[in-house]
Amino acid sequence: MQLFNFKYSRTEMISFIIVCSIFPLYLSMFRYGVFGALVRLSDLLLLTLVAIKLLTTPKVFYNFAQVKIIPVWLYIGYILTNGVYNENLSSSIKECIQLLWIMTYFIIASSYAKKNSRLFLELTIVFLIISATYTMLYHFSEGNLTRYKSANDGKYAFGLLSLLLLLKSSMFSDRQAFKVFLISLIPLFMSMERKGIFGVILIFILLGVIKLIKVKPSLGEMKLLLLSGFLIAGSMLYLFDISAYIDYKIYQSNFLDEGIALYTSNVHRENLLVNAYQIISEHPLLGVGSDQITYYMFDYYWDERLINGAHNFYLDMLVQYGAIGLLFLLTWSFYTMYSCYKSGRYYKELFLFYAYCIFVVTFMAVGQAVMLVFFMPFLNPNMFLNHD
Repeated sequence: MQLFNFKYSRTEMISFIIVCSIFPLYLSMFRYGVFGALVRLSDLLLLTLVAIKLLTTPKVFYNFAQVKIIPVWLYIGYILTNGVYNENLSSSIKECIQLLWIMTYFIIASSYAKKNSRLFLELTIVFLIISATYTMLYHFSEGNLTRYKSANDGKYAFGLLSLLLLLKSSMFSDRQAFKVFLISLIPLFMSMERKGIFGVILIFILLGVIKLIKVKPSLGEMKLLLLSGFLIAGSMLYLFDISAYIDYKIYQSNFLDEGIALYTSNVHRENLLVNAYQIISEHPLLGVGSDQITYYMFDYYWDERLINGAHNFYLDMLVQYGAIGLLFLLTWSFYTMYSCYKSGRYYKELFLFYAYCIFVVTFMAVGQAVMLVFFMPFLNPNMFLNHD
């Protein structure tokens, strides 16, 4: 770590520390019940940071009017309109407030990352280490050496920590960071957090492929590769008759043993996906509205303990906001990736970070944690800004 090589005033360094601690501390067990509400240390820090910025440098909030942020405002407008259509405006307002809170954090964080991307990255890694270490020690004290179920959102810190160490070692040819990355794999595998494990393995393989390919592909070649990928995926779906497979799974779901599903995660989650597909087929364009997926899941279970979301960010979004809402979000996401690529101002590792975040949310239920993970590379690409 090169933390002590950066020359900033004490006030600036404290500001960097607060900003970089918020996201990692959100993915931690530093949360407490107060008068029936869940209070997170990260939320208190963000509230403090916003207050300081309003008093000292309010101009940072002008970034809410950036061109790249306008589609997010339009998306918020769509959520509110969707709430009116589905007669669920109160839940839509709650969802918009949550999204605005996330935007506020990343807009402030992006301004700091733009000043010094390497310091931002290194401080983020430090606080991820703190979060992961606390989660491990807590579970060790409870006699759980593996599978940190009590961590809830905290278990996502392990995969993100290993990923950022790997990308840092690649960006700066940092052998020390690579050694720490190898050590971080131990707690990652101990956590048995499958989406994080598979995500890190995927990025490790992609990074190896990129290292082998010395020539940077042109924009036209990138478009051709992307189009080819979609064509191959579409052909596979057609050849394997995916619709017949889904119909068979729907038929099987009619005979679900709820006793087995309650204690067998894979059986339960597969059934949630099938049920989500049926809800989507009935409400394809505009969905059922914010926070309504569990209400519609009541139709599929006798045991209320089985009622949950689809545990898939994209399917959950389809259920809530329909094809229009998901297409809106994905169009903005891919356009942001295209803009970053075209600018040539970022390390190539940013696009691996995009790949990781897009991949892991496939297995995460909709909530503030998944929104933070999904929006992080799109609203704060400056963490991978190449100042050279």
